[in-house]
Amino acid sequence: MIIDYHLHSKYSVDGRMSIEEACKNAIMEGIGEIAFTDHIDLDWPDPDLTFNISDIDQYINEIDEMRRKYRGQLIIKTGIEVGMQPQVLDETSDIVNNYPFDFVIASVHIVKGMDPYRREYYKGKTKEESYRLYYEETLELINEFSDFDVLGHLGYVRRYSPLPYEQGEDLLCFDLIEEILKTLIENGKGIEVNTSGYKHSSNCPMPSFKIIERYRELGGTIITIGSDAHSVEDIGFGFEAGLEIIKKSGFDSITSFNSRMQRSIPI
Repeated sequence: MIIDYHLHSKYSVDGRMSIEEACKNAIMEGIGEIAFTDHIDLDWPDPDLTFNISDIDQYINEIDEMRRKYRGQLIIKTGIEVGMQPQVLDETSDIVNNYPFDFVIASVHIVKGMDPYRREYYKGKTKEESYRLYYEETLELINEFSDFDVLGHLGYVRRYSPLPYEQGEDLLCFDLIEEILKTLIENGKGIEVNTSGYKHSSNCPMPSFKIIERYRELGGTIITIGSDAHSVEDIGFGFEAGLEIIKKSGFDSITSFNSRMQRSIPI
């Protein structure tokens, strides 16, 4: 069964599809299970943007309605993608624990008050320095925050770096990457294979094959796959290649979640 565990609807400020549009498209594409993971990114540094679901109860109710409507055609899970920042970890934990989520992605979108999506993050830094700062922040945050199931799109800086991609740069700062993977494993957390990376000139998911393989070698067992789709045409994007890499890395299953409990799905 094909599952897509990273979808953003219009409940995310950058989402361009309704929850029902996403469900209909997933069915049309032959996807058997999806998880909506709209953004909860507290204290976003740009005052003109709010990366928070404005009404979480309404969000959950609408997903529940679609679950009833498409029962027997599509399995629909209620998830969120939380953005980790040091000053909002307690507040983020409260949100995660006060709502009946099936699945939680934790991601790093803001590093020292800057979003690597924007060029200002890279100003005055070498490519390696921009990667290292991101990985150091990620490692610090996953040591402090545990209310999540998988770490989202590890290697986020690669997707937006203004510097030309060079072969092998996804393995920059591999010492820190290994520490991140070990910490996740020790804490019973997983990684997602985010196939939006296939849109980048590097033509590989986030994280890349060698990192997924190393996660497996270190004893990692929890792995999800997600398109990070914000519009209907991207649901399931890159899954054939992504699933092949997961298999090549030594996995024979991916993970689904129900009420934060894991289940293995053979691939």
